[in-house]
Amino acid sequence: MAFDPFLYAALGAGVLTGRIVRARTPWTGRLTRVTIVVLVGLLGTLLDSVPAGSLAVTLPVALGFSLLVLGLTGGLYLLLTREEPTTPGTSIAPGSRERIPFGGILVAALVGGFVLGHFVTLPSASGITWALYVMLALIGFDLKLEWVQVKVLAVPIASAGTAAVASAVLFAVVSGIPWTVSFATSLAFGWYSLAGPLVAARAGTLFGLLAFLTNFFRENLTMVLSPYLGRRLRGGGLAAIGGATSMDTTLYFITRYGDERAGSLALATGLVLTLTAGLVLPALLALPI
Repeated sequence: MAFDPFLYAALGAGVLTGRIVRARTPWTGRLTRVTIVVLVGLLGTLLDSVPAGSLAVTLPVALGFSLLVLGLTGGLYLLLTREEPTTPGTSIAPGSRERIPFGGILVAALVGGFVLGHFVTLPSASGITWALYVMLALIGFDLKLEWVQVKVLAVPIASAGTAAVASAVLFAVVSGIPWTVSFATSLAFGWYSLAGPLVAARAGTLFGLLAFLTNFFRENLTMVLSPYLGRRLRGGGLAAIGGATSMDTTLYFITRYGDERAGSLALATGLVLTLTAGLVLPALLALPI
């Protein structure tokens, strides 16, 4: 996501309100989930603007690149955290307390948004922005914030950064795409609205589409897979695979399926990786392709 100050204002307003209003209701979580479904559906409508031919070629490649990044990130996190977390997680086993897995609902929303966008023109960009404001305010209301130790924060950041570099090397070797494009794509850490335009301006529309879709999938796969990976990866691992999105769109999933007290860790991880992407990508794409 771009540096929109209102995103942080919405989160801050939610946190402040949550401190003032101590009473909690399950309807806050339910409304948050509805907002996320709407958000993912709106993201799906954006895919309809991509030419069918380019989408058909790039879609599976971007999905594979995204899965490679997520797989290496999760694996490295588990390697770096050999002992079990001491904080009890709130992971929900698939099917244990949810009649319909939330990941399946999100996939349906994404596909439904894509189909709807083919027939109806929607103000998706502004809709996404306002849905994010509402979602962050609701998340902030229920968020449990704690001081994050640098030692704890280093693990998800190191996992995300190392996996991004390793994925870029592997993908460039196997696919033959330019190294700068591969690194710019993986080091965006899910920030598709930055990676897509920057790569497209420097390396062409097709590579820009690849960068956009790879990071778009990273964000949405984090949402879809969190109910299944949360019990093993906990909050720190989900923050690592969420990357830059851990501070906004995937924050709800990290705290719900990983660890309810991982909000501070996720926010800090997302902030560091967002700043890293914002600094590294322009410099990286200035290099010869």
